[in-house]
Amino acid sequence: MKAINLKTEYLNEPIGLDITNPRLSWTCDQGQLQSAYRIVAKRGGQIVWDTGKVESDRMTHVRYDGQQLTSRDLVVWSVMLWDEHHDSGDWSHARFELGLLKPDCWQGRWISGDYKPRKNERYPVDCFRKAFKVQKPISKARLYITACGLYEARINGRKAGRFVLAPGCTDYRKRIQYQTIDVTDLISPDNLLDIQLADGWYRGSIGAFGPTEVYGRQTKLLCQLEITYEDGDVETVVSDETFAWSNDGPIRFADLKDGEVVDASLAPSYKGQAQTVEYKVVPTASNNVDVIEQEHFSARLVNTPGGNKLLDFAQNIAGWVKFSVKGEKGQTIRLRMGEILDDSGELTLDNIQLDKPRKNVGPLGQYLQVSGQADKIRGEKVKTPLQQIEFVCSGQQDRYQTTFAVFGFRYASVEANFEIHAEDFEAVAIYSDMDQTGRFSCSNTDVNQFLQNTRWSMKGNFLDIPTDCPTRERLGWTGDAQIFFDTAADLMNVAPFFRKWLHDLEDSQLKSGKAPAVVPYVGTKMVYNSTGGSVGWGDALVLIPYRFWKRYGDEEILSEFYPMMRQYVMYMTRQCGAVSKASKAGNPYRKYTYEKGVHLGEWLEPQEFRDTKIGAGVRHTEECTAYLHYTMRLLTEIAGQLNETRDEALFREYAEGARKAYDWLFLKDRTIDTDRQAKLVRPLALGLLSGDQKACVAARLEQAVKHSDYCIGTGFLSTPFILPVLTESGRSDIAYAMLENTKAPSWLHEVKAGATTVWENWDGEASRNHYSPGAVCDWLFNTVAGIRVAGRNCIRIQPVPGGTLTWAEASYLSLYGPVSSRWQIQDGQLFIDVSLPANTSAIVILPDGSKTAVGAGRHQFTIAWQNQSMEMNHGY
Repeated sequence: MKAINLKTEYLNEPIGLDITNPRLSWTCDQGQLQSAYRIVAKRGGQIVWDTGKVESDRMTHVRYDGQQLTSRDLVVWSVMLWDEHHDSGDWSHARFELGLLKPDCWQGRWISGDYKPRKNERYPVDCFRKAFKVQKPISKARLYITACGLYEARINGRKAGRFVLAPGCTDYRKRIQYQTIDVTDLISPDNLLDIQLADGWYRGSIGAFGPTEVYGRQTKLLCQLEITYEDGDVETVVSDETFAWSNDGPIRFADLKDGEVVDASLAPSYKGQAQTVEYKVVPTASNNVDVIEQEHFSARLVNTPGGNKLLDFAQNIAGWVKFSVKGEKGQTIRLRMGEILDDSGELTLDNIQLDKPRKNVGPLGQYLQVSGQADKIRGEKVKTPLQQIEFVCSGQQDRYQTTFAVFGFRYASVEANFEIHAEDFEAVAIYSDMDQTGRFSCSNTDVNQFLQNTRWSMKGNFLDIPTDCPTRERLGWTGDAQIFFDTAADLMNVAPFFRKWLHDLEDSQLKSGKAPAVVPYVGTKMVYNSTGGSVGWGDALVLIPYRFWKRYGDEEILSEFYPMMRQYVMYMTRQCGAVSKASKAGNPYRKYTYEKGVHLGEWLEPQEFRDTKIGAGVRHTEECTAYLHYTMRLLTEIAGQLNETRDEALFREYAEGARKAYDWLFLKDRTIDTDRQAKLVRPLALGLLSGDQKACVAARLEQAVKHSDYCIGTGFLSTPFILPVLTESGRSDIAYAMLENTKAPSWLHEVKAGATTVWENWDGEASRNHYSPGAVCDWLFNTVAGIRVAGRNCIRIQPVPGGTLTWAEASYLSLYGPVSSRWQIQDGQLFIDVSLPANTSAIVILPDGSKTAVGAGRHQFTIAWQNQSMEMNHGY
């Protein structure tokens, strides 16, 4: 037996880690069971940790417990396994390297361009340069670098590292990430270190309303290049006032959302000098995956009915463009990126653009923007986001690649005063480099396409933080992230990604205990702070750590973020208490009735069910009290796991009290008589019902779905739950009918309409790249294919065939190794094929109710099967 897939803190051989006693994981190849392991870690060839032979089947979260590690340490760790016969296998090897762990490790100074920025004024990209020589053979070189803004570093003309849009997105007031880059291969005897610095999240246009200068007016840069020679000497090149500077280079304007203006005939003069500036936040490592260039897409050139030129890249993405053109000096090309075409076949940005004042506005102006009264704000208005590239040719063969902007688009309109060709252009997807973990396919090709659409919406919105859309808002909405967590984990390894974002949540938490509804901070406090306690959104502070624990078996994520979780639910307890007359009257559970605060409700149900008003003064007692029960119940379990007994009792009190309050307020007749699906899904999904009540509400939900002709009727909060609760109530046939329905509103209606990503709302009028409604895809993995992680080294396989499907299959690269499940219906029989990795076991539950315990390897089952599909007009 041999260890494979070695990881350190969920990462592949990380460099620049700031966890001094990281946890190690692996999976097993060959054999059945791991009976023991031994880990040996070396630093500089010397052993710093040797576990000896440890009798255990554990292969995840094994914490380094050797000699204390310090900044820059490179550790090579090796693991040997023993199988079920107590025979040892070969050694496997991996490494990790620590970054700069203490503030005094930073010798560089923060530097900026030699100018004083003025309010509401935009500036070209800063260009910094430092020349240095290397006179001895080197053994390694590391560049430690970050910026308030976005940077790109090059050594001798070659890009340092693969991270794009570095250093990533955080609340710059609290935390800033740095990158550690191995640049050994870039160093030569004579060297030029060139660094460009753009506005990015720090100074550029961000958020739905495009405010600028949210974190500051002066961008700045910090770097430290350490060169270690073969003789052991170390030479350091640091950012300081000796760096040459100018802002007369080719990138005349760069904004994350608006785009770039580039004059290829220009080159930076570096005539000026950098100035040193102060910045109090000490950089820290992200311990996360990099944001990198991913898939590349070729273009099809289309002449529109209006006589315009349009590039179609066939896939809606978040990313940027590359092109190679040759025009005369001064000739121009302008690209404008968007998601959709209008009815006449022309590119339109109407679904993603808003009007904003050219100059930043105060609280009153923000209120007018948020309330749709931007026309009342004095002064010039402009569109946001612009999503455009303006390029001026040099007269030579020009090669362009976006550097400091990212767009949401499938199409690009092209205006050029010279001839262009489709093959000159390509689009590049940009997202965090998460390993793909899950694959699903079935006999319904539209379902397969919907899964791919969901995966692409995830790719389009997982760029260092989970955002709602890559265009209009590009905001880290907490509610969107929490409902999608499990589907995200099905599709990719999101453990390091979400751990990083949990720190963002922690940074953002207000003194009251709630966090803003959007994390990290993007200005517009009056909106995002006021809605931060909205149930389903604020609950992300508990729900994401809980689901992280269940998915990855990581108890330490609970202890690390327990103070954050506890602080939030204590905020909830202070918000409890009936307010409206209807909730107060005779209510014996007023203490546990939750309706205070500003709440978003179900959010974006189909129009016929949607609340007509939101905001302060609108009561969402049903949603609030349901989530009070749900979140308190889960935190009760967490507190018990962490032996927080006093807290456990308090949280149990509120969970049970909220359940009784909900019952008293909404279930006096044992059911809820409505066709509004969300009101029926919620109590079933959040554990508020039992016995006859549960059966009655489930029956009413079935009736409501039939009344809608099997169309979806839920919004953000309940969409992930509707197919699971129908299945759990014994009506998987109805769940399948909803899944496969192609009438609007439905998931497959979008597919039939040609979507390549998931729409924000069911009518497609807003963003066309929004993962939230795709959260239902978790059901494809855990129910259709039946794969669920059940505990350490343990899987549950319980496939539920149905609908028109004649076969379905899924694979999932769990923390314990690859799991697959496939079923097929043929000639009156159901064939099930299951594969499990070494050192795992599973309970396989077949549709006839039989259960079988199995171990590693392939297992096949056959049972008699009758067609259980319903004879009804599903619209497919």
